[in-house]
Amino acid sequence: MYVDRALVGLLLKVPEETLLRHLACSPSRLGWELAKEIDSYVREQSLGYYPALEYFRKVDAIDKDLLDSADQVSWLMSKLARVEVQVKLRPIFSKVQFQSVQTLAFTMPPVRPNQAKALDKLAAFYTPTTVKLELVLSMIRKDSDTAERKVETYARKMVYRWLRESFESVEVTSSAEI
Repeated sequence: MYVDRALVGLLLKVPEETLLRHLACSPSRLGWELAKEIDSYVREQSLGYYPALEYFRKVDAIDKDLLDSADQVSWLMSKLARVEVQVKLRPIFSKVQFQSVQTLAFTMPPVRPNQAKALDKLAAFYTPTTVKLELVLSMIRKDSDTAERKVETYARKMVYRWLRESFESVEVTSSAEI
């Protein structure tokens, strides 16, 4: 018996309807409120960029309740995504390990204040429905010949195939045999 392992990076968007079953408020509404307050602060300070949400923990510029709500929704969304990934991929792979889990809304936005529809793009970015994952997937096989079988290609295909119906979007961002 041989064990092949692949490192797979993913971006998963959890459907808002799934989150609304567990939340009192809409994640997109939360994203919009965050975007409005942050946009206002950025314009007042004449910044040429939008900071990551973490920046606003140190600066008293936006409502702390909004940040707390973003934390709570992010935690729930990440938990639901991890459970769904584990449930869907465990029958295919002998082991599913999470290397990292990060809510995209807490990273640096790729939006700039002078862009067209910056506020709309910022609201979509700050909506905590997308999670970035890195997984180590293990597969047991009986033969020793790996030339016939590209482990990373197989992992990419299986991850996409088995997760696409559970999430609004599934993007395999990277993969490598390890």
